[in-house]
Amino acid sequence: MVKDMTKLAEMSQETPDEALPGLVQDRLLDAALACFRRLGSKRTRIEDIAAEAGIARTAVYRHYQNKRAILAALASRWLAEDETRLAAIARDSGRSPAARLHAFLLKDAENTRRYLSDPCLVEVLDEVMKNLAGMLRQHRSHIRRHLTGLLAEGSTAGAFRGEPSDKLAVAIDDLMSRFHDPRLATDQDKNVWQDRALAAVDMILRTVRAR
Repeated sequence: MVKDMTKLAEMSQETPDEALPGLVQDRLLDAALACFRRLGSKRTRIEDIAAEAGIARTAVYRHYQNKRAILAALASRWLAEDETRLAAIARDSGRSPAARLHAFLLKDAENTRRYLSDPCLVEVLDEVMKNLAGMLRQHRSHIRRHLTGLLAEGSTAGAFRGEPSDKLAVAIDDLMSRFHDPRLATDQDKNVWQDRALAAVDMILRTVRAR
């Protein structure tokens, strides 16, 4: 009881941000993104991020060991946001399985493309792909899980072919992988890229539809 009261007393003396570290972490990530846009990720220092966030340099290290850890956290936040959007599409029972699959595959491709409009984000993504490959593989595994569930639901409803959904999801993900790599997506005009993505998705839908 005394220990609990002591803990509460200590927390009451903390600033709101110190008592809620998640708020500080979000603020640091927002600050890092602002610095990356202004200075580029390679030129940005921890001091720059701390100044942008309005906190002491030493306080940054309570949350992130170094700049690479900040990059990893920023990438994790982006990927989580992308996955949330895709999961919502996959679970949208108000649309047919075919309509959901079409929207899911296009959104998955566009999630990568949308970062390419900001040059500093291309630089950040390049760093992520070089040093955080494991995070990207895990993200693709999560996406395939949502895709597998959608394909299984469509197969049960008679909309898709009755093939193993997990294997079909891997095959579709492999076919669409060209649109998940920002280094490949940058070599095309946006309209050309969109036309090719639509053509690929339409071909996949024609292939998986029940005969």
